[in-house]
Amino acid sequence: MRICVVDDHEVVREGLRLALSATADLDIEIVAEAGSGHEALAALRRFRPDLMLVDYRLPDTPGDRLCADLVAAHRGIKVVMLTSYLSEDVVQRCLAAGAAGFVTKAAGLDELRTVLGRIASGGDGLVVCSTSATVQRLYSAATAPDRRRLLTPQQERVLELAAEGCTYGEIGKRLNLSVSTVRFHIRGVKERLGVKTHSQLIATAIREALIAPGSDAVSA
Repeated sequence: MRICVVDDHEVVREGLRLALSATADLDIEIVAEAGSGHEALAALRRFRPDLMLVDYRLPDTPGDRLCADLVAAHRGIKVVMLTSYLSEDVVQRCLAAGAAGFVTKAAGLDELRTVLGRIASGGDGLVVCSTSATVQRLYSAATAPDRRRLLTPQQERVLELAAEGCTYGEIGKRLNLSVSTVRFHIRGVKERLGVKTHSQLIATAIREALIAPGSDAVSA
């Protein structure tokens, strides 16, 4: 695997070069180094590495922006982000930019080798995160599905009115639906959200930000 190391500190780049080049169980060749986003793009065009190992905080460009530029310049490139501080927002930004992996600098070389090994054997389109519990948690949070997408527009309207405290009859009048149709939609929303009671439905909808906290709902 041909790698370009991108970090604005020369000592970090040299340390990674020596450590990764000496990894016996991975066929790694450090083909280029870069100290900025501008240099990274130039190195990508010149050396065509398989993977870019990129520090998230560079002097001339944010890591997620550079990641997006690298992926746009060469669709087959894998980008692994090295970060000193990782948050859900950082993970979301990097995922949106096309990052293939995340490793915190505090994790150590063994952690980095593990992630690189997974990417080397994972094929196209694989997103790999660090094995550390913190990174796994942040990755899971950042990639959690939008629960609202599970609901149809009609189900959303029924749910919002139910949260306002409307009875099934009142919801039916507001939306020009029969009571049985309202019951059908409520039952469908409960199934999709994995709840059984009316109070659980409203509590889950508020917690998942499907509806805003408002007036108390009444059982219909």
